[in-house]
Amino acid sequence: MSDYKDLKHKHFFDGTAEAFIKDLLLRSDAGMQDGQYDMIGGDINATAKALTFFLWFYKFYFRVEVHGVENIPQDGPGLIVSNHAPIFPFDATQIALACLLEPEKPRYVRTIVNRAIADIPFFSTLMSRTGQVIGCDDNVRRVFENQNLIVVFPTGAEGDMNTIFNKYQVHEFAVGFMEYALRFRTPVTPTCVTGSEEAALTLGKINTNLAGFKHIPITPIFPWLGPLGFIPFPSKFRIYFDPQIDYHSEHREERDNPEKVRELVEGLRQHIQHMLDSALGRK
Repeated sequence: MSDYKDLKHKHFFDGTAEAFIKDLLLRSDAGMQDGQYDMIGGDINATAKALTFFLWFYKFYFRVEVHGVENIPQDGPGLIVSNHAPIFPFDATQIALACLLEPEKPRYVRTIVNRAIADIPFFSTLMSRTGQVIGCDDNVRRVFENQNLIVVFPTGAEGDMNTIFNKYQVHEFAVGFMEYALRFRTPVTPTCVTGSEEAALTLGKINTNLAGFKHIPITPIFPWLGPLGFIPFPSKFRIYFDPQIDYHSEHREERDNPEKVRELVEGLRQHIQHMLDSALGRK
């Protein structure tokens, strides 16, 4: 099978979909091989199983539509910077699958994982075995040296924490990703996702300090149904990739100037907000 669009529901139960994803991983820049871990502990079989699970959502549940496939970097390291729905990781997985499935040359995307999440039992092993990145300089450097892409959400693991009454407002960005872009001479691909906030359907938030989160969302089913409340609502996802921006070439002298770095970050936040407004038909 050469195209995920040919996959049927039955293929997610008979091993066909998993074999398809594993073949893509082997042909991609992931650097994963059977019988060995990659440089940050990733295992190709665990990664294929996880991505197959999310592929079902990609094809049948979110019915993902991708715009700007030509802007997905064909090679080399890079940062994909996007808006983020509250806590739920589905936008990250759908961006990763878009980069693996849609370009002629499949690209493997790793996610920077909040250290607090990585400390949760079972999660740390799961994140490591699926090739995700615990947010520290050494791990990021290794990923870039391996010529991989990383997706980051500068609003943090909690996302923008918008409610259904103020959807798709991109809040203040942390500056860490821009410091990585300048330090490691890595281009940035501005990205936005629509449909993710409808899938989260946040009605409000609860102040807390649970697993590193300052807030957790209230939805029609969370926290009322416990873990089942993390099931997303069906929503049409659209992912938009804009052309890369090479901040290092244009602003190399500003790397050690915190005020200038903050200005670059704010400029990118506004860029992504404009992408969202255009995608949603807002002025």
